[in-house]
Amino acid sequence: MGNGDHRQQRGPVSEHALRAADRVNKRRHFILLLMAILVAGFALRVAYFTWAPKDYAAADSDYDDIAQNLAAGKGFSLDKPVPGRNSGEPSREVRTVPVASRTPAYPFFLAAVYKLFGRRLKLVYLIQTVIDMLSALLLYFLTLRIAGSERVALVATLIYALYMPFMSQTAVLLNETLFGFLLLGFTLVSVRALEHPSFANFLASGALLGAVTLCRPTTFLFPVVLLAAVLIRYRGVIGQLVVPSVAFVAGFVALVAPWVVRNYVVLDYVGLVGSLAGEQVYAANYIWHRPNTPEPMVPDDLRAKLAGKSDIERNKILMREGFRQILLHPVNFAKNVLYRTSTFWTAIGMGGPAFFYFSSGRAGKEMCVFVVVVNIALIIASVIAFVMFRGPWTKASFVPLLLLGYFYIIHLPIIALVRYSMPVIPFLMMFAAVAIVNLFGKARTAAS
Repeated sequence: MGNGDHRQQRGPVSEHALRAADRVNKRRHFILLLMAILVAGFALRVAYFTWAPKDYAAADSDYDDIAQNLAAGKGFSLDKPVPGRNSGEPSREVRTVPVASRTPAYPFFLAAVYKLFGRRLKLVYLIQTVIDMLSALLLYFLTLRIAGSERVALVATLIYALYMPFMSQTAVLLNETLFGFLLLGFTLVSVRALEHPSFANFLASGALLGAVTLCRPTTFLFPVVLLAAVLIRYRGVIGQLVVPSVAFVAGFVALVAPWVVRNYVVLDYVGLVGSLAGEQVYAANYIWHRPNTPEPMVPDDLRAKLAGKSDIERNKILMREGFRQILLHPVNFAKNVLYRTSTFWTAIGMGGPAFFYFSSGRAGKEMCVFVVVVNIALIIASVIAFVMFRGPWTKASFVPLLLLGYFYIIHLPIIALVRYSMPVIPFLMMFAAVAIVNLFGKARTAAS
C-alpha cells in the first residue's frame, strides 16, 4: 500500500521533470542552431572581404582621412590643399581644417582602431564583421521579443546571415555596419520601453537614437515622428507617458548636443545633420540628372557659386538649389519619387540599385537577380504575415513598422543614395520569418 502510494506520488513529479528536461533540450538545440548560423555568417563575411573584387572594396576617403587625423591628434578635420596663387596652378601645400561633413560616430570608431592597432584595413573589416554578427544576434532577440517564437527568430537570423548585400558592407570604410547595429539596438530597447514605459527605458531609448543619429543623420527627424506616433497611439494613457517622454528627449539631447555645440563653436554651423546634406537633396532632385547616381551634374553657373566656398556654405547653396528644383519642376520631382519607390527595395553594394550595378558592369547578373528576387520575396512574405497571421506580434511591431515607413518616406524626396534604405531590411526579414514559419506549420498540418 505504501509502495503504491509512493509510485503514485512519483509519477506526476517524473512527468514534470521530463517536460522540464525536454524544454531544456529544446533550448539547447535552438542555442546550438543560433551559434551555427552566426559562425556560418561570420565565415562567409571573412571569405568575402578576403577575396572580394576591388570594385566592392571601395572606401569613403573622408571617413578614413578624418579618422587618421583624429588618431594623430589633429581633431575632427581634413587635410585640404591650399589653392595656388595662379588659377590652375597645382597646390603643393595642405592645411588641416575642421569639418562637419561627416557625423562623428564612425570616424571615432575608425580612429580608435587606428590608434590601437595602426591603419590595418583588414582588421577594420574583421571588427565590422563581428559587429555585423552582433547585429544578427540583436535581430534574433528583437524577433524573439516581438514574435515570441524561437523558430521565427532563427529563420530571421538565418536570412540575415546569408544576405549578400550585408556581407559587402563589412568590407568597406563606410558607416553601414555600425549604423545597422546601432539601429537594431535602438529598436530592441524601444520595443522594451513601450512594453515597460519606465524613465530608465525611455532614457536609454533616446540615448541610443542619439547614437544612431551621430552615426548617420538620416534619423534626425525620427524623435519627433516617434514621440508623436506614441502619444497618438497611447493617447488613453498619455498622462503616464509625460515623464518617460521627457526622459527620451533628454537621452537624445544628451548624446547629440556636444556635436551640435562643437559645430557652432568651431564652424559657426548650427545643424545636427552633416554639411553634405545639401548635396544629397540637390542630387536627389536635379532635373537633368539621372536619379540615385553618385555624382550630380553641376551647371556652370552653380559651379561658379560653389567655387572657393567652405563646406558649410556649399551645403547651404546646394540645399536651397535642391528645394528650388522641387518647386520649379514638380512633374520631374514626382517622376523621381516613383523611380525611387522601386530602387528603395533593390539596393546592392554601396552605390545604387541592382539594375544600376548590372548595367554598369560593377556586379554580375547573378548578384543583381539575387538581390531583386530576395527583396521581392521578403516584401511578399511580409505582406502575407500581416494579412494571414495577424496576432499580438503585429501590435508589438509598432517601432519597426514606424522605422520602415520613416526611412521610405524620407528617402523618396531628399535622399539620393539608395543604400540608405538597407538598415531597415532586417525588419522585413523578421516579418517574412513569421510568414515562413507559419506557412511551413500549415503545410505540415495539412500533410499529416
